[in-house]
Amino acid sequence: MRTKRTAALAALSVGALFLGACGSAGGGTNSDETSEATTENIASTINVAISQAPDAYNSSTANTNSSYNSYVDNLVHSNFVEYSPNGIIHDEEFGTFEKTSDDPLTVHYEINENAKWSDGTPIDFDDVLLNWAAFSGQVTGADGENIFQPSSTNGFSQTKMIEGEAGDKEFDMVFNTPYADWEALMIGPIMPAHVAAEQGKLSTENNGEALIKAIQDNDTAALTPMAEFWNTGWNYEAGLTKLPDAALIPSSGPYLLDNATDGTLTLKRNENYWGEERKGQTETIVFKAIEDTEAVQALENGEVDIIEPSGPTVDTKSAIENIGETVEMLTGPELTFSHIDLDQSESGVFKELPVRQAFAKCVPRADIVEKFAKPIDENASVDNLREYQPGQEDYEDVLAGAPSASEYDEVDIEGAKKLLADAGKTEPVKVRLMFSATSQLRADIVTLIQNSCKEAGFEIVPTPDKDWSAKLAEPGAWDAVLFAWAGSGLAASAQSIYVSDGEQNYGKFANAELDGLWDQIASSTDEDEVKELKTKAEEILAAEVYNVVLYANSGVVAHSSKLENVELNPSQNGITWNAYKWTKQL
Repeated sequence: MRTKRTAALAALSVGALFLGACGSAGGGTNSDETSEATTENIASTINVAISQAPDAYNSSTANTNSSYNSYVDNLVHSNFVEYSPNGIIHDEEFGTFEKTSDDPLTVHYEINENAKWSDGTPIDFDDVLLNWAAFSGQVTGADGENIFQPSSTNGFSQTKMIEGEAGDKEFDMVFNTPYADWEALMIGPIMPAHVAAEQGKLSTENNGEALIKAIQDNDTAALTPMAEFWNTGWNYEAGLTKLPDAALIPSSGPYLLDNATDGTLTLKRNENYWGEERKGQTETIVFKAIEDTEAVQALENGEVDIIEPSGPTVDTKSAIENIGETVEMLTGPELTFSHIDLDQSESGVFKELPVRQAFAKCVPRADIVEKFAKPIDENASVDNLREYQPGQEDYEDVLAGAPSASEYDEVDIEGAKKLLADAGKTEPVKVRLMFSATSQLRADIVTLIQNSCKEAGFEIVPTPDKDWSAKLAEPGAWDAVLFAWAGSGLAASAQSIYVSDGEQNYGKFANAELDGLWDQIASSTDEDEVKELKTKAEEILAAEVYNVVLYANSGVVAHSSKLENVELNPSQNGITWNAYKWTKQL
């Protein structure tokens, strides 16, 4: 299972935004339209298997920022830009934007005059101002803390408050300091301000003037109830048994949320969608939460039409191949890497560097790659970096400039024992290693780690949890956690993961020098400078053992041969990035 970096999660090197995907076992189809002659033979419903049930209409909070919510976001939200297999692309039916000044960096945006929520409310200035308030980190309470809980403040924290009036369809984003990824700043869901205002007891009259005034006046007393709703009010009931009231979840995309029951989420075509390019081709799309171990069987039985297992294994791949010609498979590298994060808080098991170093020495990384990664991708190898992956153009150069990143290439049990002894650890160090309860792959990896690290003096306690992603930010919920960052390929998108006060720095790692490097990375538009800065950052992350990196993931998608227009997407938005184009022949 993987989480995503929203505004966003893991990043890769500048100049290599996305890795190319390749097809196998039949590949995918790429026709843009369905022939008029066959329209009457198109199925009304497409069923999609998803490893974990989505848990929120607002996937931009620190607790809901997952790829599984993105699968749905792709279809019910629109914005100026989106992640595609070819990198960042513009949705000009939603709106257009252009840089109008370098000093200060200024970007002018125009929202389509016809853009509206599915309830008929125009998408306009109050929506983007709420978006700015939520992500800027500049709307704080008396304690100085952000009253919103966004997954990241990357980029927005460097901007001035957006100026404008109720009903405006144009606005300027002005940066206090340059931002490397300014083109992708407005990515991810923009939430309906009229809903948030009403739920926060702010008047919605006059195109949201009360909300706009409260933000412009920094009236945190008036804004706090609305921020509390933004943080949690759009969450689904546990187990995806029920959606919020329909009035609270309007759509700005080609589909809208219809109903949920027992882990199944149904979307129906948004008949009020104004666009043509992203207009839904199939009447209904249904997401079914199915564990990876059962997904292939569900596909073979016709219960679902497409699967994208979060942790594909060699058994998964073989089982798909054995189904035969009724199924097509797509494989290729993803912008995702598996890793183990460590609790380094004051009460954390890994607060001491020698303990982190000892753990890194006993994790059998090469064995993990050999058993679980290479059967999917024969070119898979141990990944020693966080911002670059093996096979990328700059990987070897950066690795050479960060010597500490290669210190844990081989298991060193004796070295780990000595480190623990020198740290005064006379009893086995107990480590609750959390991972997705729905992933057999993660369970198998943890077993290898458990057996190896036991020899070094660690007592690894496997801690499977179906709600693991919601517990990432929960103090004391875990000692170590195995998951994958699903990335964007942007220069500065990982800042919130690694800086001391980062919203996604779940292990509470802190390093002032690293914070300064990320400030420079985020404000640089020079690719060579970014590479140099990230090389320094990689050395610090490795030397301080921020986490234990395992390998770059490879993706496997399988779908019914009757399903058309499926295209592998290595970015964090996953396979449904163009699901509005999908059609299924009867």
